[in-house]
Amino acid sequence: MVTLTRCGELPTAQLLCGRLDAEGIESFIPDEIMATQTWHLTRAIGGIRVQVRQADLERAQQVLENPGLVEGAGAGDSVGQDRDDAKGQDMNDDGSISAGDRAAYRAMRVALVSLWLLGLIHPYSLLLAVRALRREDVTAWGRRRAWIALAVSLLGCAWISLLVARAMK
Repeated sequence: MVTLTRCGELPTAQLLCGRLDAEGIESFIPDEIMATQTWHLTRAIGGIRVQVRQADLERAQQVLENPGLVEGAGAGDSVGQDRDDAKGQDMNDDGSISAGDRAAYRAMRVALVSLWLLGLIHPYSLLLAVRALRREDVTAWGRRRAWIALAVSLLGCAWISLLVARAMK
């Protein structure tokens, strides 16, 4: 067995092994047990090794370089071609989100964390939610999260105001 590549995380190595197995290439992760038990040390050992047989090394490198191509497929035939699901959405999504959606998601996380911190950062999450809603690159997904953050933050600020008012009496 020879090392094909090293991955930073175990799920990445396992996905690669699944892809290699789908192509008929036997693969092995010698560091799998170590990675599950001491996952925080994977960078210290240089990553998680994915190994293949010496005879399959060249084919495995081709799979690694062209992960979307299936063996025997033409150049125009790739896994994840432009297809539409039942709702008419593009299935060829690369998984990245816009900066506006990231801002909205951050606002929601800060608002929810503020619940655990007894509302100390609700004004900040309120500001983040308003900024996210003003962005032009926010999708419907991000807009929903920004509205959730806004609602949680407003309720949190109202609760803090009520507590301060009672404490001052």
